[in-house]
Amino acid sequence: MKKVISKFFAIFICLLCICPIPVRAYTPGQAYQRNLHTWIKNDDRRRYVEMMLDYHVRNNKQVRDALAGGFSAVFLFDGCSDNMDDPTLSDLSFYRVSGVCVVLRLDAAGDVKMVYFNDNASTIPDRPLEYGAWSIPEVGAVGPATVLDGTYQLYSVYHKGSYEALHVRSEYGDETLPAIYMTEEGFTPYRANQINIHTRTGNHTSGRGMWSAGCPLVGAGDSWEFWKLIEATYHQNYDSFETDNFVGCLTIDRQALRTEMYTLYKSPDAVDAILWESAKIQPRTYFENCGHAESYEKDKYLRVVRDTRSMTLPCSNGSDARSLEAEALPAGEVLRATGSVFNASGNLWYELESGGYVYAGHVEQLGFFGSLWERLFG
Repeated sequence: MKKVISKFFAIFICLLCICPIPVRAYTPGQAYQRNLHTWIKNDDRRRYVEMMLDYHVRNNKQVRDALAGGFSAVFLFDGCSDNMDDPTLSDLSFYRVSGVCVVLRLDAAGDVKMVYFNDNASTIPDRPLEYGAWSIPEVGAVGPATVLDGTYQLYSVYHKGSYEALHVRSEYGDETLPAIYMTEEGFTPYRANQINIHTRTGNHTSGRGMWSAGCPLVGAGDSWEFWKLIEATYHQNYDSFETDNFVGCLTIDRQALRTEMYTLYKSPDAVDAILWESAKIQPRTYFENCGHAESYEKDKYLRVVRDTRSMTLPCSNGSDARSLEAEALPAGEVLRATGSVFNASGNLWYELESGGYVYAGHVEQLGFFGSLWERLFG
């Protein structure tokens, strides 16, 4: 009997070696939920970046195709850096390091991983109102180009022929990008070219002239830090640096910087034009499809009746791509609700004082005495 078992076991081991269990691999459209607490301390900005990364990995075809092809998905979320908590660095007229750069790609197991993070990025040109920086034949003197929010293609290039950078294009055969240029009369839409992601060579307070006339910047001028971005994108696809190779895609999102941009550009219409593409996928557009929402004059107390979780948006079964888990809620826990909303599927969700939403079917309202007890002793 022992010999039979031993032979069976040996055969089983051989089969495992011949037919290894397949590793889990990325499927276009699957969720990507990464906690960025180590990199972004501010809760609101961190949740925003986490939520939008998940959204793009699930829904953005260019991002999905780049990842599935083994290329990079680069993101620039301006206004999301913890530098926004520094009174000096948050002043866009001084030294713009308000954005974060995130690079995602597949690891050896086929899972989506963050391979690069930098919190000294900027997507806004220096002195966009300095008319005369450029000249458009049909318009005349204009300020530097501001590329519109959206997702674009990335290719390898030498910035001004001197050092490695990433060239942003609409597509391989079109090296221009949709942009706006500020004029003394307002602004004009016009396509920009020669837009590269590169590192800083200075800033306008140093007397070295413009450090960006429309190009997105990553890093604080440290060439080694910027090289890590090139390594995370280009060199995992090619053995040596050659120009004009496809690297992946770039997504620019400045929604978190909207208020500051209104002040800087002095034209709400211009800013709205810049942000139009990213505005379409913001969480607030989800609520436009929701039913009746109510804000309570007095908070209501709820008891969790089954283990559940709160979500960043009131979505059935967490199915909406922009909704992330906010907090695990064990049965028996008492919650304070400040309002409620019927989501797009007609399901009731409670808005919690602690943040997020909980499905009404997983909680029960406390009666008068239970609520009174919580108010007095909870």
